Amino acid sequence: MKEYENDYNLDISVTIINNINDGIIVTNTNGKINIINKIAQDILNIDEHYGIGRIISDLIPEVLEFQLPKRNYKKTNKNIKLGKKVILITRVPMIENNEIKEVIYVFKDITEKESIKNELISEKNWNDILKQALNMAYEGIVIVDKNGYITMISKGYAEFLGIDDKKVIGKHATDVIENTRMHIVVKTGKEEEAQLQKIGNKYMMATRTPLFINGEIQGAVGKVLFKNAKELEFLHKKFSKVQKELEAYKEQFQEKNSARYTFADIVGNSDGIMEAKKLSKKAALTDSNVLLIGESGTGKELFAHSIHKNSNRKYGPFVKVNCGAIPSDLLESELFGYEGGAFTGAKKEGKIGKFELADGGTIFLDEIGDMPLHMQVKLLRVLQEKEVERVGGVSPKNIDIRIIAATNQKLDSMVKEGKFRADLYYRLNVVTVRIPPLRERKDDIILLSKFLCDKISKKLNREKCIVSNEALEYMKGYKWEGNIRQLENAIERAINIMENTNNLLLPKHLPKEITGVEIDFDILKLEDAIWQAERNAIINAIKMCKGNKQKAAKELGISRTTLYEKVNKYKIL
Repeated sequence: MKEYENDYNLDISVTIINNINDGIIVTNTNGKINIINKIAQDILNIDEHYGIGRIISDLIPEVLEFQLPKRNYKKTNKNIKLGKKVILITRVPMIENNEIKEVIYVFKDITEKESIKNELISEKNWNDILKQALNMAYEGIVIVDKNGYITMISKGYAEFLGIDDKKVIGKHATDVIENTRMHIVVKTGKEEEAQLQKIGNKYMMATRTPLFINGEIQGAVGKVLFKNAKELEFLHKKFSKVQKELEAYKEQFQEKNSARYTFADIVGNSDGIMEAKKLSKKAALTDSNVLLIGESGTGKELFAHSIHKNSNRKYGPFVKVNCGAIPSDLLESELFGYEGGAFTGAKKEGKIGKFELADGGTIFLDEIGDMPLHMQVKLLRVLQEKEVERVGGVSPKNIDIRIIAATNQKLDSMVKEGKFRADLYYRLNVVTVRIPPLRERKDDIILLSKFLCDKISKKLNREKCIVSNEALEYMKGYKWEGNIRQLENAIERAINIMENTNNLLLPKHLPKEITGVEIDFDILKLEDAIWQAERNAIINAIKMCKGNKQKAAKELGISRTTLYEKVNKYKIL
């Protein structure tokens, strides 16, 4: 009966133990396992049959210190690691008649709690370390959370801003830092590297980097590139100097490599010129290559400027190259550039070529028919591959350019004669614009003459001249082999020899080859000619400046005192 009661009590104990949420192992005083519940089996990764009868220290060596001495009646705890798990073991001795009869080991998985605890400890330690690092930082640093509120700021940066580093914690970046973009970076998640930022009347360079944890943005770090306020002031002065130099270089570059004319500057209403303008405007809307064909002086460069100005590349560079004006042995280095030391006499830093200068814009190749055959091959590669390689270079560079070429030669005839590559001709001849010569647009001579008279009179500080009907008839009857350029030269010559008291351009003022009449002019002594020219220049300057002698003196490039002396000398009222 007693044995039955013992078995019954054991069954009840096992049932209770198996329904406890913690792992339970019951051993005798020698550590032999009598009972092990399901939770303990899972924690130890064993099955029941494997555990019963074994010595617990064979399964868990860390419990050895629990087993001795046998009369240790105290309840003891110990954390052990089982693989990646952290287990809290509690040893509870079962005492009867002042002696330990059995020992119960309670196993509790505290991995998650330990992880949280360690994270909190680690975070506190790292926060302390980070705060010390910030205060010792070479650079100014600020950290914000995902909403743009400041969580940390270095003392160096706080001193630069003139604020207390402790009082700004928890404030929004926009309330503390002038022109900050930290709150924008936490929204966009995009890094901003080496950005100029104005603080007061000074500038600094700042880098702003978003902080991601598990793929989600949690804040941002801002770094300021300075050691102290004095160094920042030095950096500001140095940057200002570099900025001024850069602006000067940009102005020079823009002046040399920008389009100045538009279609409004192309004067004329004749059918031929209107058709050329219409086709050019259509070509401007695409990125196709354009070939301008026309005699010298017809205004091919004017059309090239206008096409670029009317295209989506108008904000990019417009680089002009006269292929006939550059010696053939220098043309390659001019167009493609060269690396330092590529040849004798080369600059050690190398030189950028015209194609690279035109990247993002348009390159105008004037007199393309004069380009040597060996250079035509290289140009063809640029057109096909959209890449250039500098002389002496080892790798090509991709470029984005639009080519406008111009010629006064018949390229199709040159192709047949073997003087121009057929494949290059077909590449360039995508959109061909023929610009008519002046002899085919006689009706435009009236408009052009008026336009050129106004332009040249202004240039020479003369009153606007008027072309007489007789002179216009001579102009309309002339062949103008030099086209508009020749017309402009003829009008400028006429204005120069016209009497100052008369602004009417007469046939006698035109060259003999236009009128067929040779006109004799009185020859003045050089001294008298200089006297007359200087007097006329002063009179015209005062008229142009509406009587303001100080301004007239400035325009003439002389002092106000000198001007008054000459006014008295030449008896100018």
